[in-house]
Amino acid sequence: MPWRRLWMPLRLVISGGLLTYLIWQAQPALIWEEWRRVSPLLLVGAIVLQFVGVAVSAAKWGMLLRVRGHVLSYRWLLGSYLAGQFANNFLPTSVGGDALRVAQLNRRIGSLSQASASVFLERLTGFLALSIIASAAIVISYFGGGEHIDTQPLWRWLTVGFGVVAVFALVFSLMAPQLLQLFGSYLPHFIRRPLQRIAEALSDYAPRGGAFASVMGMSFLFQACWIGMNIVCGWAIGLDFTYVPLLIYILMVTITDILGLAPFFFNNLGVREVVFTLYLAQVGSGQPEAVALALLVFSVRLLVSILGGLIILFGGADLNTPSAPQTDALSSEL
Repeated sequence: MPWRRLWMPLRLVISGGLLTYLIWQAQPALIWEEWRRVSPLLLVGAIVLQFVGVAVSAAKWGMLLRVRGHVLSYRWLLGSYLAGQFANNFLPTSVGGDALRVAQLNRRIGSLSQASASVFLERLTGFLALSIIASAAIVISYFGGGEHIDTQPLWRWLTVGFGVVAVFALVFSLMAPQLLQLFGSYLPHFIRRPLQRIAEALSDYAPRGGAFASVMGMSFLFQACWIGMNIVCGWAIGLDFTYVPLLIYILMVTITDILGLAPFFFNNLGVREVVFTLYLAQVGSGQPEAVALALLVFSVRLLVSILGGLIILFGGADLNTPSAPQTDALSSEL
């Protein structure tokens, strides 16, 4: 549809316009001065942490796949995840890295519904961990005593709402077949049939008991790596814990990711700079430092995702390999 073709350029205009305005406000020369002070050793540490976070996510994805008996090599999972990261960060498309991972996995296991369910639940458990950390940080900053850290009321409500949605989505995944059985009779047959496959796949992949604890543990570990990477980037430009408390970093990172879920922005550009500026101003840091840190975090993320581009370039993304035989109705009908 025409509006879909316009949506990506619109997102680029919104994010690009907001980012350009913030850079102009902070003065490019001052931002460059902050970047010139970056510690090369700490920058390498940030890159390593970002890569470790991707590696953890790939391992978590493998956990979910093993629930359904799909044992794939970790090397392939990591390569697929990196290729998805590259698609998210560099390709001018609204399809995104998750869809690329689904396509790659479908070629391996021959089930589009199961591939989609595994990627969806891998992301959902990560979002759930993110919302728990963000909510806890907001509560601590509000009631924890010491110096009060202000969070915009709208951001607080969005964080709570996001957490509620994540919990309901997980419950829906567990109960999807039962819900479809209750309400499926109201749907046309050609819709109900593929939905049945999706519902069964979601229920099968949804982690339970010890598996749920393991998957959530990996989700929290990823968030720790992601927050840690932001902290090391802050240290690289001189914003260590002497100047910026740990709680500020946690709030900045998690709130940015939640606000960045809005479909109006591209890769959190503009959003990250706004959030960092508002939080760092509370501890006396200027706008040039905040924007420099936000851009440094984004740059580290881009650098690591380039590995995914190399994987795609050298044919490691399964984009041209024959598909496995399709085993579900959804795959055959699409």
